[in-house]
Amino acid sequence: MSEQTTDRIRPSMTGVVAGGLVVLGVVLWMLVNKGLLIVAGLGAFGPGILRELGWLDDHDEFQRQAAHRAGYHAWLVGGLAAVVILSALQWGKPGADVSIEWLGLVLALMWLTWLFSSLLSYWGAIRTTRVMLLVFGSFWLLFGIATIISEAVDASGSFDLGGTLLGVLAGISIIGPFFLGAWAVPRWPRITGSVLIAIALLFSWRFGPWGMEDWSTQLLTLTLLALPLFACGIALVARSTAET
Repeated sequence: MSEQTTDRIRPSMTGVVAGGLVVLGVVLWMLVNKGLLIVAGLGAFGPGILRELGWLDDHDEFQRQAAHRAGYHAWLVGGLAAVVILSALQWGKPGADVSIEWLGLVLALMWLTWLFSSLLSYWGAIRTTRVMLLVFGSFWLLFGIATIISEAVDASGSFDLGGTLLGVLAGISIIGPFFLGAWAVPRWPRITGSVLIAIALLFSWRFGPWGMEDWSTQLLTLTLLALPLFACGIALVARSTAET
């Protein structure tokens, strides 16, 4: 299926509901209770389970093939990551307590691999990148608004206008590039892809666990921030190179 055709495709209601559950679950996990991550799990894995049971029939043959192929990719990446992590932990300090973030890292790698493999196969690089940037930008926008409001009101209940303005400016500097990139993708895909790769590498340098003991938390943060940008950047550059 060509990118010209897939560019007209709109997300199905199932995709909208599933994506909403994932976002809601992540927000609840970050702001309310870690146990509420189960909500994101229902959105991420629930539709696939229902499809395999035959209770949900919202995919055509091409979508099913893309999803199954992406599942194999996720198995390879997740399996390799699990083996590498288990080997590294046992090599370093056998019998040491293992942080739960390592499990989260493997799950994040598997889910992101499946998500981007299936979307890139079905939608193509441009459409997938645009959606990813808009979703990421919208998520961080909502999260930023919630954070600014919670920090603007101090313990006495008064409103800190100066702190709020600084928070808004900082948020624009972080969130703005996502929406700018979504606008630039169809116009300059190779340049946008190169910029996304550069940003992913910058995140790797900034948020990487270099010289820190708590590797699991830092790697999980880095995976969620940098991997989507890097995957879309590589796809855009590869697409542009193949067309020249």
